[in-house]
Amino acid sequence: MAKYRGYRITLNRNTTGSTYAVVGQVLEIGDIGSSRDQLDVSAHGDEWMDFLGGRQEGTEVSIRYAYDPSDSQQTQIKSDYDNSLNKLYQLIHPDYSAKVQFNTISLGWLVRPPQDGAVEAEVTLKIVNPGVTIV
Repeated sequence: MAKYRGYRITLNRNTTGSTYAVVGQVLEIGDIGSSRDQLDVSAHGDEWMDFLGGRQEGTEVSIRYAYDPSDSQQTQIKSDYDNSLNKLYQLIHPDYSAKVQFNTISLGWLVRPPQDGAVEAEVTLKIVNPGVTIV
C-alpha cells in the first residue's frame, strides 16, 4: 500500500476561472469533509429502527498560517471573509493524480501574536454545496 507524506500537500485558492494560487506558509489544515444526519424511517410494527442518510453538512475547516501581509493570497483570504464570498480551494499533493477540491464560505478570521514565534493568522471556513469533490 502506498504511503504519502502529508507535509507535501499545498493549499491552493481559486483566483479566477480555473486558475489557482498557492497560499503561502500554511502551518495546519483542519479536517475536510462532511457528515449526514440520520432520518428515522421506522414504521409501526417494525422490530428494528430503520434509518436513511439525510443531507450532507460540510465540516468547519480551520487553516492556520504564518501571517505575511505581503502574501497576496493571504490578504485575499481576509478579503473573502470581509466580503462574505464563496471560494474554492484545492489540496494538491505532487504524488496524487487528482486534487481534493472544496467550496467554502468564511466564518471567522483572526490574528494570533505569540511571544515566542511567528505571527499567525487563522481562517475558519465552512464547506458548502457542492462540498468536497475529487478533480
